Amino acid sequence: MKFSRFPLVVGLSLPVLLVSPVILAEEIVTDLGEVVVTADRTARSVDDTLASVSMITRDDIEAIQAIDIIDVLRLQPGVNLSRTGNAGNQTSVFLRGSESDHALVLIDGVRVSSSTTGAFDWSNVPVEQIERIEIVRGPRAALYGSDAMGGVIQVFTRRNGTPYASVTLGKYGTKKGTVGMSVGDQTTFSVNASAENSDGFSSQSLAGGGLVNQDDDGYKRRSLTLALSHAYSASLKIGADILHSSNDSHFDSGSAFGPDLGEQDTKINTQSVYVVSDMSDKWSQKMQFSNTKNDLKSTFDEFVTKRQEFDWQHDVEVSDNTAAIFGANYRKEDAKTPDYDRDISNKALFGNMNYRRNTMNYDVSLRYDDHNLAGNKTTGQLAAGFDFSPKTNAFVSYGTAFKAPSTNELFSPGFDVGGGNFLYTGNPDLKPETSKTWEIGLKSRFSSNQSLQLSLYKTEVENLISFTGPSLQQNNINEASLKGFELDYSGFAEKWNWGVNATAQDTENEETGDRLLRRPNTKLNFTLGYDMTNKSHLGMDVVHASSRDDFGGVKLDDYTLLNLSAKQKLNKNMSLGLRLENATDEDYELASGYNMAGRAAYVTFSYH
Repeated sequence: MKFSRFPLVVGLSLPVLLVSPVILAEEIVTDLGEVVVTADRTARSVDDTLASVSMITRDDIEAIQAIDIIDVLRLQPGVNLSRTGNAGNQTSVFLRGSESDHALVLIDGVRVSSSTTGAFDWSNVPVEQIERIEIVRGPRAALYGSDAMGGVIQVFTRRNGTPYASVTLGKYGTKKGTVGMSVGDQTTFSVNASAENSDGFSSQSLAGGGLVNQDDDGYKRRSLTLALSHAYSASLKIGADILHSSNDSHFDSGSAFGPDLGEQDTKINTQSVYVVSDMSDKWSQKMQFSNTKNDLKSTFDEFVTKRQEFDWQHDVEVSDNTAAIFGANYRKEDAKTPDYDRDISNKALFGNMNYRRNTMNYDVSLRYDDHNLAGNKTTGQLAAGFDFSPKTNAFVSYGTAFKAPSTNELFSPGFDVGGGNFLYTGNPDLKPETSKTWEIGLKSRFSSNQSLQLSLYKTEVENLISFTGPSLQQNNINEASLKGFELDYSGFAEKWNWGVNATAQDTENEETGDRLLRRPNTKLNFTLGYDMTNKSHLGMDVVHASSRDDFGGVKLDDYTLLNLSAKQKLNKNMSLGLRLENATDEDYELASGYNMAGRAAYVTFSYH
């Protein structure tokens, strides 16, 4: 969904703009309009991409005065969320009803999910440092390998040349500050830094049925990104990126007596270097090496992932109508906990061919992965598109994907609940999850100020990994089906802008007939903005989700959230923002037994 006013974008003719998927955000803002790089690992317009794609821009984030990344992610079609308490606690994202570890997460092109848990904790991403987010719904394993079964979410950090700073104060003793700047032309340097403290609220509720401490569970978050690049010539560029993010949060330890002992500290550190060069005017390549450490340390355990990854991609303009991508990837990981220490390695070759002639657009991708735990896997994607007019096109696609089991799913001893009984144990006999997905989509810019996307999809998952049985051990479910329909419409007129999207989905464990946990069957989002003057903006967003099933046979009630926002420019560079979250003080849960924030107001002073 788009909140800000968007440009008219029509289908592109090849040759496409050849750009690596980790090119900086400001480098792809071109006269082509809305250009995304995540869906096809190269730059194409949203309309020309044969996939369901959403892009969240910096303007979108500021239009609703977002305080947390959950504020913008939950407004997207096909996106469902789970959170165990306040903003410092574990946040999970489900794309199209798939598991939280079925969405590949990239930050500036670097894979950041944990090898031990298999998922990414979104509470580590400060929304103030985000330039844009690209969401691709549907399998992309043929280009990215394991983890991209449900789709890909890529976050691009801010790297524009305008210095900025902001201070936010709000409920629950929330205080946050952010600064950033970028300098240089041929040699550029960018830095973003943020800090946030909050007293929080009690993460667990008495309604959960357990013994919990009803004290406030606060958190501290710190984040820093650095980027340095130098263009030796028009055809050669070298750069390096650094990211550090830490989140120290408290949670209820399960005892109503004595002090609250639950504490969790998560740290993500990434370093990457890359070289972009042109071998000719029709052939470019990019080599990137990245090093990532994901460290989750709690009162009871510590999970550490160390990952080294090398990616080499070539983009070739074969002819006026044909573009090709091919490359190789090598990834080595070390997953370590107090109970096991396992190495993971994956070698891959991949390729993509896009052909456009007149009103037809064809796309084919193929990838071969050699995974030391999951074995050899070949995945593919076929898609065809047809332009009904310069403003309206349709596509049909078929794709396969796989997800290798995480090391926790394979080797975790679980939790000792006494008497020699363990819950949530791993299973070394797990098979990789595999899927087949069919999709039909329609995209239309039926006027200069209105946009529509429709999609109908069905995914069949075999060997889905889930907690089953009396001990809740990890096991392969024979088959699960994910079916759904998505509608996304947005527009603007005069001083108004609006957006509405709807998701209807059916997620089923076909072995038992039960719904998959924490996925609503229906989800509706609505946004509305009004420019009172060229300096004043009012906004509102509404989120509705139907009831969901959770662990232990619990049913989570449906909920509706109303959020209000306002922004006033004080002068050329200063502005004052206000956000009122959960204006109706809705009592709801995203995970059984865990509280979510009530009505809360936040004020932000910003300079840019």
